[in-house]
Amino acid sequence: MVAVQDAFGKRLRDIRRRKDLTQEQLADLSGLSIQYVGEIERGKRNPSLTTIETLAKALTLPITDFFELQEFQLETKDIKAKLISQIENADDETLNNFFAISRVFFG
Repeated sequence: MVAVQDAFGKRLRDIRRRKDLTQEQLADLSGLSIQYVGEIERGKRNPSLTTIETLAKALTLPITDFFELQEFQLETKDIKAKLISQIENADDETLNNFFAISRVFFG
């Protein structure tokens, strides 16, 4: 999981810098603390979906832009297999959360 946190943090930092924002400015725009923004960027924190959505709104970009990471680039068959496995092995709460998230994307 740490590798994903690191990759996400680097992606956030890259996006923030491309928008020519400091961590302090992003913290102000998002309502998050500067310490928390820095910890996310360093891969020390695992932000919730709500926090990721808040960051996306503050940076005026779609939430999906955060997940255009090389680590997530898989072939379609591998993506399907991973999703099926995760669904089959999910507990009830996780399955309900997955369903709620999928409805956001697929209606």
